[in-house]
Amino acid sequence: MDTNTNGTNTKKKTALISVYDKNGIIDFAYELIALGYDIIGSRGTAKTLKDAGVRGVIKDVAEFVGEPILGHRVVTLSREVHAALLSRDTGEDNAELKKIGIPRIDLVYVNLYPLKETIDAGENYEEVIEKTDIGGPTMLRSAAKGGRIVISCVEDREKVIAWLREGEPDGVNFRRWLAGKAELTVSEYCRISAIYLLSQKN
Repeated sequence: MDTNTNGTNTKKKTALISVYDKNGIIDFAYELIALGYDIIGSRGTAKTLKDAGVRGVIKDVAEFVGEPILGHRVVTLSREVHAALLSRDTGEDNAELKKIGIPRIDLVYVNLYPLKETIDAGENYEEVIEKTDIGGPTMLRSAAKGGRIVISCVEDREKVIAWLREGEPDGVNFRRWLAGKAELTVSEYCRISAIYLLSQKN
């Protein structure tokens, strides 16, 4: 492992941050950069970090997958992003990622559109559908299956940073715990959506 004088890992890795709630992401990004991560962000997330003057390699995911289509409905739902999340750390998979022009993504932080809050506020059907996240849950599931460091809850950001600083002790089990939380987050999100849609029956 490559380390600096503080003992932290200096080998470059890549983090993907795609969040609706951007509270705290500037400090979180700085912590990841200090730990040797380059950062890819969804459009709004990348803009927030760049506008705040965060230094580091911060790229918009569109630089890898092309400009958003369908009014920004389809960006992260791309084969490139999910290849970067599902690839194995093998020579063959890494060569294929290089061929399609995207780095292996090692860490993912996603928080989802506020579906429950939108429903609870009594918004109409069209607004609820607009606030039904598809790309976020899909990224969380790909990251979980791919064995990545996957953060789906705000409260876990500092746990992950502390774990990374400590050299990733008990790495496999902690990653699996995070994957379980991501799956639980997605399942609860889908349950809320399902209950809402079932309630629309006349």
